[in-house]
Amino acid sequence: MVPILARMAVIIKADHDTNVITGNYEMAYICGLLCRLSGLPGGEFLTPEAMQEGTLSALEGRQWQDMREKNLFRMLRAYKPESVYDEQVQELYRMGLNEERPWQK
Repeated sequence: MVPILARMAVIIKADHDTNVITGNYEMAYICGLLCRLSGLPGGEFLTPEAMQEGTLSALEGRQWQDMREKNLFRMLRAYKPESVYDEQVQELYRMGLNEERPWQK
């Protein structure tokens, strides 16, 4: 249940430039999704901080195709990860890696 809610929250938040990430579940989905949209392969991370830092460094300087992608990157950059790094965080990262522009479905 939690993965679907976090996924839907991110899709909704992508439409607005004033939203923020509220937890590691959303962060993980955004990391996976931005990698997918950028054509980057997924990685293996040991901490949520490593996931965020690895994604941000891989995407730095990228030109985004639309405002949704730009909003997701902005939210990711502003987020301070929590210590939670469970199977659902990893599942949401994988979900993002397997999505293709979820707001166009």
